[in-house]
Amino acid sequence: MKKIIIVACIGMLFTIGNAQMKRGLGFMFGSRGGGFIYSGQWQVKPDLFTGFETRLYDIKNDEELPVYNYYTGQYQNVGDQALFMLPVFATVKWLPFEGKIANNFSPFVALKLGPVLAVDGKEEFQKWSKRWGKASTITTYGGQIVFGILFLQRGGSSISPSIGYEFLPMGSEVDGRNNYSGAAINITFSMSPKRR
Repeated sequence: MKKIIIVACIGMLFTIGNAQMKRGLGFMFGSRGGGFIYSGQWQVKPDLFTGFETRLYDIKNDEELPVYNYYTGQYQNVGDQALFMLPVFATVKWLPFEGKIANNFSPFVALKLGPVLAVDGKEEFQKWSKRWGKASTITTYGGQIVFGILFLQRGGSSISPSIGYEFLPMGSEVDGRNNYSGAAINITFSMSPKRR
């Protein structure tokens, strides 16, 4: 599996060497939490894009609740999980109806694969340095398959909402679970000086 991902990444680098990168920022909402997205993509064919996506994915506990503390006048999370993940995925996006729909949108299918760094802090501490100072880390592999729509805007920018399923097997138990897979919704805003 590791060799396949390395070969795919090297192949993408040679394929997209002279193409112009389109950068994107966005949000993701999953069945286990939410986070921020940074992405880059290159157009290799009119209906095919390759690139990368990295995220900061904050994992929430199923029993986590915000509780108001009357003594301090602030909200505190009870039962929270000190766990976040940093997936770095290679992406391939295919637009099967490109040029067949007379409008500014194109449905797409995207596949994302790559390594995932999981950082597990100490839930018993509230102070940031104690919670994350000597946090344990786990490296694993994950992926995502999504279906979405690319809405083109003026000046070459675009908005891409998508929904799909994310595969995040841990390989060992992390905060009571060995798998954080689930549904995922992504919304990405991409900027480019070109139309596509």
